[in-house]
Amino acid sequence: MNVRERIRQKIQEQGLAMGDLSKNVLGRNHAYLQQYLERGVPAKLPEDMRLLLAPALGVAEEELREHPRSVPKTLRPADAPAPHNTYESHDRLKVLGMAECGPDGWSLWNGDVIDMVDRPANLRGVPGAYAVYVVGASMEPRYHPGELVHIHPGKPLTIGAYVLVQRRPKDGDTPAAVIKRLIRRTGSKIVLEQFNPHKTFEIRADDIVSIHRVVGSGEA
Repeated sequence: MNVRERIRQKIQEQGLAMGDLSKNVLGRNHAYLQQYLERGVPAKLPEDMRLLLAPALGVAEEELREHPRSVPKTLRPADAPAPHNTYESHDRLKVLGMAECGPDGWSLWNGDVIDMVDRPANLRGVPGAYAVYVVGASMEPRYHPGELVHIHPGKPLTIGAYVLVQRRPKDGDTPAAVIKRLIRRTGSKIVLEQFNPHKTFEIRADDIVSIHRVVGSGEA
């Protein structure tokens, strides 16, 4: 399946609108994606567009690369040692920083590496995977303050999944993030649910930097 077919598939599966993706996610005119998919303009998806589009479609950005990088076998001497497996059992996972919650329930997101932990089996070989420590009690009894949660940035988003949403900074403020449950998604917004106290709320698509799926939790 080529890149254009993959994008069409994910748009159809998630009921997204190409115009909304073009304008709200990619920052281009409404016809940008349609021209790329139907007319081949541009011929290749630019890297900056790929990095923005992949999380919106719930796929790893490598899936939208036109020509994945590879090293021809002829460049490797026959007697050269086998490549080292980067994702062996001792591989480590970055824990990124989230600060204390503000009055609106959002946590400050600095993205700094604050810890390194063992990589769980379901994230071995996953590029860009990371973890965070839960801040606040808004998702109790599902997730508790200080609990470590594992994030898969390329796993498809489904309704009912737990997600980490990063929001664009407002007026130069620090970026913010929350861990919530995804209960609705359209081309223009998402609706999230929290448990403690129970409430739902909306976030506009053009306010979102990324939505990544939570795939596990545990002690560090």
